[in-house]
Amino acid sequence: MILVAGSTGAVGSEIVRLLREKGEAVRGLVRATSAPEKVARLTELGAEPVVGDLKDRASLDKACEGARTVISTVSMIVTAQPGDSFADTDKAGTISLIDAAVAAGAEHFVFLSFDAERFPDTPLTEGKLAVENHLRSSGIAFTILRPSPFMDAWLGPMLFADLSSGQVKIYGTGNGKVGYVSGADVAKVAVNVAMTPAARNSTITFTGPEAVTQREVVKIFELAAGKPLAVTEVPESALEAQWRGATDPFQKTFAGLMLGLARLDDVARSSEYSPATMLTVRDFAARRVAEA
Repeated sequence: MILVAGSTGAVGSEIVRLLREKGEAVRGLVRATSAPEKVARLTELGAEPVVGDLKDRASLDKACEGARTVISTVSMIVTAQPGDSFADTDKAGTISLIDAAVAAGAEHFVFLSFDAERFPDTPLTEGKLAVENHLRSSGIAFTILRPSPFMDAWLGPMLFADLSSGQVKIYGTGNGKVGYVSGADVAKVAVNVAMTPAARNSTITFTGPEAVTQREVVKIFELAAGKPLAVTEVPESALEAQWRGATDPFQKTFAGLMLGLARLDDVARSSEYSPATMLTVRDFAARRVAEA
């Protein structure tokens, strides 16, 4: 049986779907406050929802009973509820889940992280790196996944383009290359490593199928939309000032992530566990325009 923590999120729910397609028995960790329709979706997929909380170790022990593999996609950055914090949820909560998996005799723990060492220090990056270090020393076989920035978020309406108004934001000069990857492809990688013994005890860094600059992305979206877009450039100096001056953990984290993106200059890096065909920025832009 495979336990998926974060099973009602976009990536976690796709992992559950893919595992069930393969005939795997799946248990999805959900909160008592999780959206009923998302929990119902797990049941429709044939997974077993189990109520737990990363701040409640006893509930994690129960959730991990009988699990041979645990996959965690948990992050409260966009799903925070009262009482959540990067320190208590992303960091201490995930460490507690690792310890519960070890105590339950699980064989493998797959942790969805990101290339935090390439981003400025924030509560999120500190938590991810602390979990990675704990996982490596926990004694359980592990796979740490470090995907590049998700196109679903970074090329979505909040952080990149509002197609209805034609307004686009880029961070820094927009000339560094970014290997945007789709959440659906990350889910495929997670399932592949969970099913492959050779992937154990490894840290896997990967991107989408191509690395493009933010300015190239603007042109891609303009072609897809059939109209010019108005670009607002957020200077790197402004992002750094915001990051340095932030005292709120969320503000510090978001500023650090935007600053990190502004400084990226990446190359496309696939993994042997990446799907043969991955979503491109062009395909994503076409999809966004069609949805709009």
